[in-house]
Amino acid sequence: MSSFGDDLDIERWSAEELLVRVAWFYYKDDLTQNDIARLLGLSRASIGRLLDRARKVGLVSVNLNSEYLNAFDLSSQLRKKFGLIDVLVVPDYEKEPLDHRVINARIGLGGAQFISNFLQSGSSLGVGFGDTVSRVITATSFGAVGSVHLIALTGGVNGYLRTVMSSRVDLATDSEVTTVTVIPGPIVVSTPAMAEDLKREPIISDILQRAREVDLAVVGVGTPSSDATLVQMGYMTPAGAREIKKMGVVGDILGQYYDAQGQIVDHPIHKRRIAIDLNDLRAIPKVIGVAGGLHKTEAILGALRGRFLDVLVTNEQVATRLLQADTSSLTRRKPRIAKP
Repeated sequence: MSSFGDDLDIERWSAEELLVRVAWFYYKDDLTQNDIARLLGLSRASIGRLLDRARKVGLVSVNLNSEYLNAFDLSSQLRKKFGLIDVLVVPDYEKEPLDHRVINARIGLGGAQFISNFLQSGSSLGVGFGDTVSRVITATSFGAVGSVHLIALTGGVNGYLRTVMSSRVDLATDSEVTTVTVIPGPIVVSTPAMAEDLKREPIISDILQRAREVDLAVVGVGTPSSDATLVQMGYMTPAGAREIKKMGVVGDILGQYYDAQGQIVDHPIHKRRIAIDLNDLRAIPKVIGVAGGLHKTEAILGALRGRFLDVLVTNEQVATRLLQADTSSLTRRKPRIAKP
């Protein structure tokens, strides 16, 4: 080995200390992986694995400078066309992967970028359900922001707990820095009467009101298909999903269905939901929609026409299709409700 590392005794370091040293040498001292390998007497492959580990455990967080994100022309065009606060278009590979989870993971990283930009210490973040939203929460480093309050926008404790347990909330330096509030009940219950009774319960009523008053929300966009989240969670059958598609439904947000023009479609399941409504969602100051994949283009377009979203994170092929769409039916945004 080179004498460059002769005075270093890596055997006395813990795994965590070695990780910190490698990350510091690479990101702060601008050493190459070969330099670090010579310095520590390790192989270049080992250094690469350590750097990858540093990113995965949250020691290193890679963020794109927000001022440059808007340089992507598709983002700028979409923002102007749909009157959005902001748009992030995730560049595609040559072909869309068959596995939608691959797209969800990449869009999740983009959603985490935007949440980190908008959140401030003391902020409240409303959280929807679904795979892409879960990936956003998992990729967000809340400890770097400060005091953040996560509040579920719908019932479905099990789904939310899995999301929170896999997130990086634990990176906060104080156990009270980040709080999580979930609704103690399912997303959809057996009867409308049961839903009304549960929503009148003081605990659930209070959480729903807090959900309506969050500073920022992140939601997914669903489709009426056999692999929809509501189908996977057992609240609807694949046959039921096909039926609502025949009714003109193109998508759902928080389990509430809408058509291609962004108009809410009356469906019996709405009266059995334990969740805030889409009209409540419109009143939240910033709503980030995270969704991608060509199969969701019509659902995303309907959500934009209905003005349910303020920020969109999607992929390049979907962005191109959205720019080709007719926007003559865009719904006028309801006035934002000012907080006291």
